[in-house]
Amino acid sequence: MATVAPGAKPTPRHRHRPATNKPFVLVPLYIYPSPTAWDPLYVATEAHPELDFLVVVNPNNGPGADMLPDANYMEALASLTAAHNVKVIGYVHCSYGKRLLDELVAEVSAYRGWTHASERREDAKAIVVDGIFFDEVPSSTVFVQYMTSLANATKTILNRNPAPEEEEEEEEEAGDDADESGEANDASAARADWDSPTSTASPASPRAPAAASSATATATATAAPSAPPNSTAIVIYNPGVVVDPIFYLAADYIVAFENASQQWNAPGVTQGFARLPRSLREKSIAVAHSAAGGFVEIGQLSRKCFELGCPGQFITTRAGYEDWCPSWPEFVRDMSRRTAGCLGN
Repeated sequence: MATVAPGAKPTPRHRHRPATNKPFVLVPLYIYPSPTAWDPLYVATEAHPELDFLVVVNPNNGPGADMLPDANYMEALASLTAAHNVKVIGYVHCSYGKRLLDELVAEVSAYRGWTHASERREDAKAIVVDGIFFDEVPSSTVFVQYMTSLANATKTILNRNPAPEEEEEEEEEAGDDADESGEANDASAARADWDSPTSTASPASPRAPAAASSATATATATAAPSAPPNSTAIVIYNPGVVVDPIFYLAADYIVAFENASQQWNAPGVTQGFARLPRSLREKSIAVAHSAAGGFVEIGQLSRKCFELGCPGQFITTRAGYEDWCPSWPEFVRDMSRRTAGCLGN
């Protein structure tokens, strides 16, 4: 189990998002950190240092009302912060666009407050929240500006790299800008197909109200204040379905599938993914639950996701995310092997 020695601060490091197309595990860690409760995660992160884990923490359907979470959370979050292959992601739910932006931004700021408050503690155990997982994201393009405003606010509030300090960082950022420009072009090209009268619509879902026009969506996407170009903050949307490519312009990742594993082969899912260019599929995440076939089913689905170009995954036999899957160690080992393949090891 990875731990932080009393009085020790985590080793300083850049906390960048995972490399494009490198497999990573998105962990919806909706488990209270009682003693040993998070041990399966600690064991996995320590055993597979080459594999990145984006860990979504959710103390109270969000950060909670207190300045800091309780002592058990503090200890557990400090351990996660200290792990070089872990990004701590705070949970915020959008209620499908029903919550006010100010209310959501306040919760993002509360996660930033964890870092400030932890730095003043006598035990010196720092907590860093690297990004936000926006759950219950509306999939209609009516909400593009709403989500873009949230994404940009998050990238400002949680940014840990306010200005380039070295020439080498500037070169890296130039490369990132080029990648983002390419993704913007891909998103624009994909929108032409998305808006085509002959294209197949996303499957009907209570998550998907009627979409706005292409012109309206484009205008609202550009209306939100911009984010720092070099922000380290990670923004994840979870609409749970494949959405219009315009949403990818502000998000780092989008959960394009969250459902029971047997729904992966549904026509609406496969057709939706097929309409996304590969560069956007590489920014997509698949979350599958209720895999009744155990690790055999988990392994097969994981391989299909990765072959489709979807590197971020979480697959469990459980119906929810409040208990560890018996096949968790095998799933992580499988993801680690895919990482080794991507890195040429």
